[in-house]
Formats: sequence, C-alpha cells, structure tokens
Amino acid sequence: MARLTFDDLYHVSFKSLGAAADDWKEMVDQLDTLATDAKDGMVKQSEAARWAGLTADVTRPFVRKTGKEFRDAHTEAKAIWSMLRDAHTDLTEIQSDLKTAVDVDAKKSHIRVTGLDDGTVSCVAVGRQGDTDQETPTQAREREALESRINGLIAQADEIDNSVTRALKKIHGGDSHNFGHARYDSLDDAQAERAVELARLALEPGQAWDKKLTGAKLAELKQLLAGNRKDREFAVDFYRSLGPTDALRFQQYVALGAPEGCSKAQLELAHSIQVSMGETLATATHRPGGKDDPHTAFREDKDYLGKSWVTELKKVGKGPLPSDPWGRADTTGYQVLSTLLRHGKYDKEFLVPIAQDMVAFDRKNPNEWVWAEGPDGDTKFRLNLDKKGGPGWDPIPGLLEGLGHSPEASTEFFQGSTGGGKDDGLEKLRNLDYFLGDKDGKNHRWYATDATKDVLGGVGERADYGKEALGHALESATSGRAYDSAGPAKDHTLDQAELFSTVVKKVAANPDLFKGEGELAPIAGSLGNMSAEYMHDIQRVYAGGDDSDYIKSTGFAPDLSESEGLGVLNRYLETTAADPEAYASITQARQAVTTEMMREALTQRGDGDGLAQVASSAADPGGRIAGLTAAGRADAIAAADDSVGKIEEYNEKLADRDKWVGRFVDLGTSYVPVAGDILGWASEDIREATLEHVVKDPEEAARQIEENRDGYVNSERERTAQATKKAFYSAATDAGLDPTSTSVRRAATEVYQTSNKANSLESH
Repeated sequence: MARLTFDDLYHVSFKSLGAAADDWKEMVDQLDTLATDAKDGMVKQSEAARWAGLTADVTRPFVRKTGKEFRDAHTEAKAIWSMLRDAHTDLTEIQSDLKTAVDVDAKKSHIRVTGLDDGTVSCVAVGRQGDTDQETPTQAREREALESRINGLIAQADEIDNSVTRALKKIHGGDSHNFGHARYDSLDDAQAERAVELARLALEPGQAWDKKLTGAKLAELKQLLAGNRKDREFAVDFYRSLGPTDALRFQQYVALGAPEGCSKAQLELAHSIQVSMGETLATATHRPGGKDDPHTAFREDKDYLGKSWVTELKKVGKGPLPSDPWGRADTTGYQVLSTLLRHGKYDKEFLVPIAQDMVAFDRKNPNEWVWAEGPDGDTKFRLNLDKKGGPGWDPIPGLLEGLGHSPEASTEFFQGSTGGGKDDGLEKLRNLDYFLGDKDGKNHRWYATDATKDVLGGVGERADYGKEALGHALESATSGRAYDSAGPAKDHTLDQAELFSTVVKKVAANPDLFKGEGELAPIAGSLGNMSAEYMHDIQRVYAGGDDSDYIKSTGFAPDLSESEGLGVLNRYLETTAADPEAYASITQARQAVTTEMMREALTQRGDGDGLAQVASSAADPGGRIAGLTAAGRADAIAAADDSVGKIEEYNEKLADRDKWVGRFVDLGTSYVPVAGDILGWASEDIREATLEHVVKDPEEAARQIEENRDGYVNSERERTAQATKKAFYSAATDAGLDPTSTSVRRAATEVYQTSNKANSLESH
C-alpha cells in the first residue's frame, strides 16, 4: 500500500470523505427499507403461496435467496458506511492535531517542519532572536519531542488509511454476484480483528515466531496498538479475542525476542508494543460505569473485560505458560503480566483482585524468582523492556509500579490483606506489613535481587528497583495521585491518611531499616515525597493544632500524635532526611508551607493580634522541622564514606527537587490562594531560600562536620532562620505593610529568633 505522507495529511480536505459517508448512510437507510419490504412482501408471500411442482421448487428458493441478498446488501452498505464515517472522524481529528503542532507549537518554539521523501518530517530549530547558534539541551529535547509527535500522527493516519482499505476489500469480498462478507460495526472492529490476526501469527506452531511475524507486520501491529490503546471498543475486542493465555504468550514472545545485543530498532519496536499492550489492557479492564446487568448501558464482558476473563487470567497467571521458542517452560503468566501492569492506570476493580492473588501466590512460593534474578540468573533475556526496573523475572516490582500509577487501587490494596481463607493455607497478613515488616521491622518481603548485594558489592540499581517500586506504590496510596504525576496536590481521604500514619510509625520504630545501608532504605526518596505531601498536617502537629486557621486543610489529617509527645514524628523526619532526595523534598515543601502560613497569619491578623506574635507562631513549626532534618542530614554526611560526595548529592537534589514549590504555589492549588503578584514573589523567594542550602562549599562543610558537627548544624539553623525572616518580609509587603517600619522590622527579628530557637530545640 502507498504510504500516507505529511503533505497528504496536512493539505488534503476531508469534506468529500464526509460527504461520501453521508451518501452511504442514505444508502443504508434505503436498503434497510428494501430488505424489510422483501422479507415482509415477496418472501412472505412466496412461503405462504399454495403451489407445488417444478416451478415452485425452483422459484421459492430463488425468492428466499433474493430476499437474503437484500439484507446482505444492507449489511454490506452499513459496514462500508461505518468505515467511512469513522475514518472521516478520526482523520479530521488527527489533521487538526497535526496543524496545531505545525502552525502553533512549532512556530512558537521557532522550529521549522519539513516533509521528507519517506512521508515523515524533519524538525529543525531556526534562529531565535538573541540566542546563540548553539542549541541547548532543552531546545533539542523540545525539537525531538515535536518531531516524534508529528511523525506519530502521520503514522496513525497512515494506519487508519490502510485499515479502511483492508476492511473495504473484506467487506466487498470480490464476488460481484454475492453481497455480505466481512461485517464491521466500526473501524475499531476492523482494526482489532487485524491486530489479533497479526498477534496469532506469532503463536502458530512451526517456524520461529519472528519469521512469521516479520518486521513490517510487527511495525503494523505496533501502530495499531499505539493508535488504539485508549479506545475501549478496540481494547476489549483485542483482549477478549486473544484470551488471557494467548495475550500473555504473545507478549512473552515479543519480550524474549528482543534479547540483549539486538538492534536498537528491534528493541524500541518490542518495547513500544509492550507499553501499548499494557495501556490497552488498562483500557479494556476499566469499568465504564453502571452495573453488570444486560438491561443497563454497560455490561460485563461486553464493554469491559469482566469477571470471567479475570478469573481465567488468575488461572493462567499462577501456572507456567506453554513452552516458548527459547524453551523457558517455567515462565509463569504473572511474570509476563507484571510487565504489562507497569503501563497505564488500572481500575481498582481489576487491579486489586489481581494484586491480592499475585501476592498470595508470592507468599506461597518464596524465593521463586531467585534463579532468574539472582547472581547466576539469566541476564541475556528480559521480560521487562523498560530501561529501568530490572529484567522482570520477579513479577512483584512490575505489580508495584502498576499500583504506583493507579492510586485508588493502591490505597485499597495496602489497606487490605491476604491469607486467612479456608483453603489458601496462609495466615492473614496485612499487605502493608508484608512489604514493610512487622512492628520489629522483620519479616518484610524479601526480593530476589537482595541476593546480588554481596556479589555486586553494595546496593545498586539491580538490587534496589523492587524497593523503589514499593516506594512508588506507597506514594500513590497515600496521595491519591500517580507517583510520577505532575499535577497539583489533592485533598486526602481517610484511608490515605491512615496509611501515611502507619508508615510514619513503622519508620520511627525501626529507623536503621530505612536509612543508610538499611534493607528498606531505597524507599526513602518516596518517604520524602510523602512527607512533602502531608507537610501541612506535619506543621499543624508541631504547631500544637491550628486554632488561628493559618494552615490550610488538605482533607483528612493523619494521626501523628502520641501520649509521649512528638517522639515518633521526630524520629521519622530525622530518619527520612538522611536521604538526600527525601531531604530536598521535605525542605522545599516545608519552606513553601511556612511561607504560606506566614502570609495567612498576616492577612488574617485581627486588630488585637500583635504582628510579631502571629508571625512567630507561623514560623515556629517550620523551624522545628528544619532542625530535625538538618540533624538527619548532618548524621548522614558524617556516616558516609565520602562525605564531600554526600554533600554534593544533597546539593544536587536540592536544586533538582523543587517540584513541591510548583505544586503548592505555581499551580495555584486550593492549598495556596495565589492572587496578584503572590505567585511571583512566593515562587522566587521559596526557591531562593531553599537553594541557599547549596551555597556552602562541600569540602568546607565536610571538614566542619568532622571537626564540629554541632557547629555545622548551628550554621544550617542560622540559614533557615534567615530564609524564614526573608519570607516574612515578602509576606508583609504583600499584606500592604511597610517593610521599613519599626513594627515590621521588630516582628522580622522575632520571626528570626523564633525560627532559630525552634531549630535548636529539635536538632539536639
């Protein structure tokens, strides 16, 4: 088939295609009338006629066949209309997206788009006024992303063109004397049928699968999946037609067919199919709403993959897949499924039962994955084709990544448990305890990659990815957002807040487990993000409540209080701050919330409230937190083999992890009422205040910690107090106060002293 080019798609008018679809709709209606008349007229009369003999024996079947042909003609016309209708709708939308990319986004970024002979485009940066000729890394990424986006749209349109062509040929059938061949209600039907046809080619016995599913056909399948991964009708048809066994077998073949050392193009093609199959599965298993009732709009196994499909998936998941061309007959379905779960946001009604079953299977088969992911495992072949996340033989990291992108499912999963049933042979165990351990920090889930620590020497990516995935899942479970979401913070539910409370207590009870070389230290970065997420609630605890209403409500608050005082929360923050990434997240969020509280204190101040008093009250909680995290940071640097390198790591993370400033300020969430010029000063001042922690020379800081740890912590306390004082001046200016007045200057001094004192109390 001829390839659709950029120029074709950009310049063509689809009005005639739309008109053709309208004409065929009229034909469908007319043929429906003719078919009905034929059935109720001549066929009915022929069947009812009292006649016999040679003429009757010949004429009556002919009348029946003629009546059927009218109905077949209607069916064929309806299928043709469906193809033209959907093609017009989809191609018009793609053309609109293409013109936006070329005429708006490319021009805005000073990028020239040029069509190439092969139908794709090349994007080139053109002169930017005031810029040098040297393209920056950011500009290069922007240009490459736009080029990829435009070429993706062209490829999608080309696949639609080819799909419609194939479907029309099947509908016609090539027989001029017979109507009614392939029947399609939509373009999705035709594309799903083709995708299943291509996937089944790989599963046929005989020749090696990659000889049957050639590169061109594999690329065609890749485009079909990529273009329809969020289309419900396609997704359901594709997975329902393949069934759980063949769907997982095919994905296994694709993954194992891209071993280490294969070409970059082959690997990228296989990876794209894996990603799209995961996102397609998420679409296919998402309940659109309604009940599983044939009289409602949405029906199980019709509009999504329901209980019967999931039941079969569980059965396939726990057993070995049929032997593949590489002879790995012991690969289970859940190992392959986990590579798909990494991609897409899954409905909790699907993912939670699957997660429960996978964990129960994992508990019954401890150390099942050591042979593959241990030091003597098979590293040539991979099930997981992502650059990160390990080879995929251990299915639990993939499951946890899936939970990390599916917050509703993640929250429910960690609130739930496995075991305790009549026939499962397991004691009832809360899922959170399975992964984080009991009250003594023992019996947490052991990863196959833990066996590599002694061999590889220390903790590296190979040993950490499963635990990092656990951190991602906990982030989504406690926040209500995918862990890598760039969206604003959300109000917390009771279940989310309760989970965070439990995590805080577990970390505080066994701090050595979560820092330094502790077995669960790899989740510390996620603990920092969770702390930032709940920074309003943490500051409220250190404020002793919030009678003045300076701290914004963020939904349900976690229970972080205890009869002994603040010991649990203190230990938790100090432990978490031993990780540079966690420290950066906490510090950024603390400064953002402190700035917000300062502004609220000044704008809500009553006539009888002293300026210094309200400002100091707002500054005190942040100062306490800063003292704890400074102590945790100092101890981590002192304990490091390379203290200078550790300080540099803290500096880098502080510069890199300012997303919390944006999340609390730039996005204008309900937590921070951004108005007027507040956005400008808040963002700038918060970032500047936190980045002042980078200013110290690493070698000088390392020497100071070694010689006088308390002196170093005191200098950090001083920095925090100065930053808080600066935030007060900005807030006072925004509130309409004269920053040079005696009262404001006196209050600023009080803020500084309060922050310094609070810092000192918590850092010793």
